Amino acid sequence: MKQTKFGMIAIGLAALVLLAQLAPSQQTAPQTGQPPATPAAPGRGGGFGRGAQPFDYADNDGWLSLFDGQTLNGWDGDTRYWGVKDGSIYVEPTCEKPTGTIYLIWQGGEPSDFMLKFESKGTGNVNGGVQFRSYMTADSNVALKYPGRGGGGTLAGAGAGRGPGPGGPPGAGGRAGQGAQAGRGAAAGGRGSGRGPGCENPGTPPTAAERARFDMAGPQFDFDANNRYPGQYYEQSSSRGIAASPGAIVLAEPGQRRLLSTIADKATLDSWFKKDDYNQFLLIAKGNVSSMLMNGHLISVFIDNDPAYFRPSGKIGLEVEATGAYYTRNIWLKRL
Repeated sequence: MKQTKFGMIAIGLAALVLLAQLAPSQQTAPQTGQPPATPAAPGRGGGFGRGAQPFDYADNDGWLSLFDGQTLNGWDGDTRYWGVKDGSIYVEPTCEKPTGTIYLIWQGGEPSDFMLKFESKGTGNVNGGVQFRSYMTADSNVALKYPGRGGGGTLAGAGAGRGPGPGGPPGAGGRAGQGAQAGRGAAAGGRGSGRGPGCENPGTPPTAAERARFDMAGPQFDFDANNRYPGQYYEQSSSRGIAASPGAIVLAEPGQRRLLSTIADKATLDSWFKKDDYNQFLLIAKGNVSSMLMNGHLISVFIDNDPAYFRPSGKIGLEVEATGAYYTRNIWLKRL
């Protein structure tokens, strides 16, 4: 009988559990007259008995710092807007000085499998995030670019929409035809407009030609100041848009996305978020699985089995839109 992928995974996990249970009974008995072997001390090769140790977010041994806390050395973007303030990369779109959707790109390479940790906070209605495995839209030599926004499949098992609303179920927002530009930032005057609430002297955002040099597309670890999107898997310039909203584990296959499990409801997600303060984020990108964590809690997981969209490596960058201040600091990378 043909086995499904999930069946194979389940069988493999069951086999591991069985081996773990049988391992003690298969040890060679000591010879007569000899004392029994002394069990290995915990943490000294003694197996699984002690369990995993807590992840120390402050331990940077083996990690590469991407930001020196004082300058934008190693980053490229429109410095009319991006700068450094209070030890953080800082940008603040306002009604008087709107930005539209702009990016700051790390110049240190295109990591594939890695962990990335950073701290972010925001004010007002600011919306942003960290791009990863992304590409420059103006680069004609990119091996894999997203297809047009006409189709990214529908989500089976959960409703469409921009993340979980109050009391609503998490899932993957954006049905076919609802592109990456729909919905996000609407609370501040519409995505990409940069205007936000009205003011006496509204400014003009950079032109499309000015933005083109720095425009990015690709996966994003999402963030906003009002805890609608932090920790979700979002795709810039993609028809899939919100691929896995906060609280969801989602599997993508050609033509569809499926909600595998719900991690937490909206009230629980809200309790994990630190409004108007720095939140600690951790991204683990390994193979086709991206896991997003916030303040020690798993927020979303996206498993990408769609070859039309999955990007195994790419650039890292910051993105901002809407209005409010956006701060990001302590950015560390560890390749896997």
